[in-house]
Amino acid sequence: MFTTIESTDRRNFLKGAGGALLALPLMEANGQHAIHPPMRMVAVGVFYGILAEHFHPKTTGRDYAMPRYLKPMEHLRDKFSIFSGLDHNIGGGHNGTKYFLSGIPVTHAKGYDEANISIDQKAANFVGNMTRYPSLALGCEANTENYLSWTRSGAQVNPVQTLSGMYNLLFQQRGRKDIERERHDLLARRSILDLVHAQAGTFKKSVSKRDAEKLDQYFTSVRELELKIQQSNRWLDSDKPSTSFTLKNGVDALTLKEKVPLFFDLMTLALQTDSTRVMSLSFTGLGKDNGGLAGVSHGYHTLSHHGQVSEAMEELSIIESFYSAEFARFIDKLDNIEEPNGKTLLDNTMALFGCGMSNANSHSNRDLPVLLAGGGLHHGTHHQFARHGRQSVPLCNLYVTMLQRFGLELDQFNTSNGSLSELLPA
Repeated sequence: MFTTIESTDRRNFLKGAGGALLALPLMEANGQHAIHPPMRMVAVGVFYGILAEHFHPKTTGRDYAMPRYLKPMEHLRDKFSIFSGLDHNIGGGHNGTKYFLSGIPVTHAKGYDEANISIDQKAANFVGNMTRYPSLALGCEANTENYLSWTRSGAQVNPVQTLSGMYNLLFQQRGRKDIERERHDLLARRSILDLVHAQAGTFKKSVSKRDAEKLDQYFTSVRELELKIQQSNRWLDSDKPSTSFTLKNGVDALTLKEKVPLFFDLMTLALQTDSTRVMSLSFTGLGKDNGGLAGVSHGYHTLSHHGQVSEAMEELSIIESFYSAEFARFIDKLDNIEEPNGKTLLDNTMALFGCGMSNANSHSNRDLPVLLAGGGLHHGTHHQFARHGRQSVPLCNLYVTMLQRFGLELDQFNTSNGSLSELLPA
């Protein structure tokens, strides 16, 4: 497997058999300069709650008994932390799940400088054009508008919803004609944006204060498009890395059970090749044949409203066990990939797993199920945070700490009122 190597002024590549361009693996030194692998961030969210009795340990601290859903990662217990009592202090039931990574409903976004930007997009803005894709938003069976990622203009980021689409973004090489066609399209889009920006700027001088605020939001959206064009231009003439990993024809028609492992495998490759350092993945449905999961005979949403019926709860636990087991396989895979600094890919990747709703049956958005693995943080503990009156400790406090570990110099993110600095290494 090949991964990229970064020096102070260029990326290095080797020509393989047949002239194929292969990205060099991250190595311990490049000339006299040691290479320090970058920090990465991955966020995985489900949308119909998680049965608390199978996720949250019954005791706090380090010596807790591993709950059912987390047993597949028992051997990694010193590399992840579980959190109880954190949430965003919002309601909304299913609608609230969309704000798992931001903490701010879109209806409240106006009161914040960066609207309801999600943690992955905040990290992506920090990465900028250091990678081909500042971030990748992914959705497996994302057949609704319940996506996880939000920009600083308050817009949802539409995810890549197919394995073939993700693979093509990462590895499909383009011919010279395709590149020139894309260059021409980018220039045309740049010209249109310039024209629209100039006209809107003139128009702003004569509008009301309320309309001026709307125009400011519009300018933010235009700026985001401008940055995307700059990003595309930056990497237009750079070849994508090659890989021996292939997808079979018809892969997008597979069941959820068959597709999810492939999504996580491609995510691992995206991190290894430094194609991106930030990803989000959302699960909102089962797709055909109830996801191909044995023992599941009802729809995911239907089962989430289980009414405390044991048979329905057991079917729901099959789905939730599958998601948590696949996440466990993912972080285990990262932990078995060595990096130049003597750490593993998991040590250099923060991997978040959870949901913006705790109990789908009662539509509760309090005491969210949250697990954070990797990133070289202090792990191995079940942290429990007490609620003060009706106010919980903001989940965004954890996000502040994650962003600090990612490299941002900040002490505030969205609704945070502090941080969880005890997680950070000395």
